[in-house]
Amino acid sequence: MSRDYTAEQISLALFETDPLNTCCRENECWDEYDRVAQAIHRDVLNGVSLENSLEQAIRDWFYDGESFDTNILLPVLHKLEKVR
Repeated sequence: MSRDYTAEQISLALFETDPLNTCCRENECWDEYDRVAQAIHRDVLNGVSLENSLEQAIRDWFYDGESFDTNILLPVLHKLEKVR
């Protein structure tokens, strides 16, 4: 996956798939993942792959740096593949 995605596109994909089950869709918290998406976007601009950046950001923001089942991120990546 080598496309350049905007922070807004990444945030929307995270919002729509809600991999961390924050209930952002149900509660209409449109900006729930904005800061995470900005961090991912910044890393990608610095040469980190989208997949690695997504995994690292979720690990840092939601799991205090601990490992987690990265399969929860697959819907986000699939959603982004459909962008554009």
